[in-house]
Amino acid sequence: MYTLDPTWLPFSNLMLKHIYNVLLICNDYDRFLLEEDGRVEEELYLEYTQLGLNNPPKITHTSCGEEALALIAQRKFELVITMLDLGPESVEQLAASIKQLDPQMPVIALSPSSSHKRNKLLKGSDCQDIDYFFYWQGDPTIFLAMIKLVEDRMNLDHDTKAADVQVIILVEDSIRFYSSYLPMMYTCLIQQNRSAILEALNNWGRTLRMRGRPKIVLARTYEEAVSLYTTYRHNILGIITDMAYLREGEQDKYAGLALTRMVLSRDPEIPMLIQSSDSNAKESAEDSGAFFLWKHSSSLLFELNRFMTSHYGFGPFIFRDPTTMEEIARAETMRDLQRLLPSIPAESFDFHCRRNEFSRWLRAQSLYTLAARIKDLQIPAGGDAQEVQRQLIEIIRTYRSERTKGVIAQFSRNNYDETLFFSRIGGGSLGGKGRGLAFIDMVLRATKIPDKYPEVYLSIPRTVVVTTDQFTQFIEENNLKDITTADLPDETLLKIFLSKPLNPELVLNLAEIIQVIHQPICVRSSSLLEDSHYQPFAGVYETCMLPNRGSDDARLAELCDAVRAVWASTYFRSAKEYLKATEHMLEEEKMAVIIQQVIGSEHGSYWYPNISGVGRSLNYYPLGGEKPEDGVGMLSFGFGKAVVDNGSALRFSPSHPKRPAQYLGGNQTSSQHAFYGLNLTSGYHPLEEGGLENLELLDLSEAQQFPETLKYIASTYDMTTGGLSESIKAEGQKVITFNGILKYDAFPLAQIVKDVLSLGTQAMGKPVEIEFAVNLNRKAPKKQEFSLLQIRPIALGNEESDVNITDEERNNAAIYANVVMGNGRIEEISDIIYLKTDRFDASRMKDMAKELDKLNAQMVLSERDYALLVAGRLGSCDPWLGIPVTWSQISRSKVIIETGLQGFQVEPSQGTHFFQNMTSLGCLYLTINPSYRSGKLDLKRLQDLQIYDETEHFIHAHAEKPLTIKVNGFKQEGVIVIKS
Repeated sequence: MYTLDPTWLPFSNLMLKHIYNVLLICNDYDRFLLEEDGRVEEELYLEYTQLGLNNPPKITHTSCGEEALALIAQRKFELVITMLDLGPESVEQLAASIKQLDPQMPVIALSPSSSHKRNKLLKGSDCQDIDYFFYWQGDPTIFLAMIKLVEDRMNLDHDTKAADVQVIILVEDSIRFYSSYLPMMYTCLIQQNRSAILEALNNWGRTLRMRGRPKIVLARTYEEAVSLYTTYRHNILGIITDMAYLREGEQDKYAGLALTRMVLSRDPEIPMLIQSSDSNAKESAEDSGAFFLWKHSSSLLFELNRFMTSHYGFGPFIFRDPTTMEEIARAETMRDLQRLLPSIPAESFDFHCRRNEFSRWLRAQSLYTLAARIKDLQIPAGGDAQEVQRQLIEIIRTYRSERTKGVIAQFSRNNYDETLFFSRIGGGSLGGKGRGLAFIDMVLRATKIPDKYPEVYLSIPRTVVVTTDQFTQFIEENNLKDITTADLPDETLLKIFLSKPLNPELVLNLAEIIQVIHQPICVRSSSLLEDSHYQPFAGVYETCMLPNRGSDDARLAELCDAVRAVWASTYFRSAKEYLKATEHMLEEEKMAVIIQQVIGSEHGSYWYPNISGVGRSLNYYPLGGEKPEDGVGMLSFGFGKAVVDNGSALRFSPSHPKRPAQYLGGNQTSSQHAFYGLNLTSGYHPLEEGGLENLELLDLSEAQQFPETLKYIASTYDMTTGGLSESIKAEGQKVITFNGILKYDAFPLAQIVKDVLSLGTQAMGKPVEIEFAVNLNRKAPKKQEFSLLQIRPIALGNEESDVNITDEERNNAAIYANVVMGNGRIEEISDIIYLKTDRFDASRMKDMAKELDKLNAQMVLSERDYALLVAGRLGSCDPWLGIPVTWSQISRSKVIIETGLQGFQVEPSQGTHFFQNMTSLGCLYLTINPSYRSGKLDLKRLQDLQIYDETEHFIHAHAEKPLTIKVNGFKQEGVIVIKS
């Protein structure tokens, strides 16, 4: 099982035993006092909700012992409270009968007032079957105190061992006084806990942290107090003791003094408070090292509360001048403490550290893991306090950073800083991409894969998700509902969205983000449907790259524009058409926005990573010696647009990285000669051409000015020998090979990709695709970085039917392929649009895209599907690799055949967004290359068909009878048969 925060793990197992049902035994008059005058159940409910506690107990009333015993036998109760006056019935006998039925049942005897006629029973009572006696003085918080006291005792042993929960021991034999003390003490504890948990990362974290508050245990004799101290010695937050009570069976008026001396001789840092009715006891109490309270003080409870707050680490941590004791600074939260510590004078730090006050304050905040780390951080005699001060700062910073990894934190301007890695603004959905990122980050931490690579910083980028409810609010507040459904050009729609104001609260949150993130920012879409299991919507919406340079006002304005631009892309033409094809309604789609730190480094005027890539756990086109389940990876230098848009990348096998890799460019012998970078000087201008994405295509010579960027990435071609040198300093042409990474293990990229793909497949229950970036140029002492940018399931299409292809169909096929993707048969297509191979010219790819758009539009109007035959890599943004169509330009195509031609050979790419979306829609893919005897293409059979329409480069043919189209993905073959 995965947990959403390793620092919460102990808290999730605390307070396992609760009191849900209380049986109250009293006569009707006492019940009236409690329920009508005292309104106990109502007040108890209010008390619980105001203190942020869950599940207030339900109180069941009965007026006689016989009925009480019957109820206990029939129903589940965790606590019995009985009034002392039950008429002729004996409370002692009733308690004994209850214990016979259930020996573990706590029983509390309650008196309505200290002057009640049966209070003599309370004094000196030795009834073993009654666990506690209390006075009811009209304050409903006494019920809260009684319930919490019993719950604390029930969970004490487990919780102190499981999570180092702290304990406060109250030693008091006076029922009147502990009946007054305990309600105040519990209210103080719970309010302190409520303020301490404000730094918890989200609501669930706050709920769990409530379980970690210190516990109170009540001792009424010296021996009982010593036993509790001995058992929980290492968990003691403080001890509050009366001066006089039973010791060795006799009343000892100095028992509290003896207890104090014994405890402080062993643990001098434990705060001890002696309270006594004798004001003359103050001097002896203070001489023993304890603090003193006079029980008859008119402000007794106030003074007790003040003592707990100041000496148990409640409230803020106050730094003081050790000479004057004047306040220097105060820290309300752990974040404040981390920020203040560097500026605190060494003398003040030394004073607080030697008194172990940092550890005590952290324990009072229920930060037990961190408190344990620093408890032994002591300044040696004659040692350097500043060195210990630096160590404490680093321990706190590391802890705050570690606890956020794998956690979805609720964004708060008061707590957001560099230690938070994944936050959400709003209460809506994270969207598909956001969910995937949060999930894989959580799984990474739970499985401890990062620990396997101690020299690599393996994580996701620092991320803030603006959830879908903020999108809905923007649409409603700006009355954009009608605009979103109108048939407007994308540019017009974008201008409208950019002109509308964001919610002021969201703008304040975005302003806080840019105070923390100073490197470039990526603003990405994360719609509800994006990266789903069946229709991934990959690349359908916009991604915006911001240099994040200039004044705070300029950076904030650009970030606000990018958020609006991503929201606007929800209603762009291509997105609407994709929604229609997936049979989703436009109203169903809602957009979250991911704001991420961009992985990479600054090199001159540009920012880019050393490696961007895509990995797939299922390889549709395995080479010799490889299996589909070995997976496949694609790498490029610079930003990953080259991979996910163009399909231009170096292909490698994560399972066999040292085997020769292939470059998937214009031909197999070429290498990457250009890369994408972010211009740090140009700002962000979404209305300019290419301004939304904001990346520039750069010649490799730009990177060669900064040799460190190409280390392990490029090899050097020696013109004289014709060989490759792996030295980046060698003279010669630089060639992107990734040899240093794949062949010589300078960075464990292949193994990390393999591990993450395996983990993702196991966690999602189906094959997955990941996008990642690598930064090898982080400044020491920072580690080299592998960052996961995205994970999505691979849409596999129809796997349920077994498609049988006969020998006759193989022999008569106009098109036969033994490299296919998908599985199924289509029997209602009569149209095929095919390339005029004799007119093919790679320089005319953009013209071909326009022709396909026109032909497809006619098929959309007539609501007919078709098969499409093209050359090269369909959907590539690089027009030298294939026709650069978008999905909307071939939306009615249900079968795609990609063929190689003589002199034009392009390897199929599996890493593009276009590829992912087409396969998710159930489109069948066939890859043929007749020039290399891979598959068959009978052009004459196609040319014999009736011509329905024709363009310069394509023929739209129509068959009299529907085509027979079959693809068997399991056996890797497919046919298209023209019936005669």
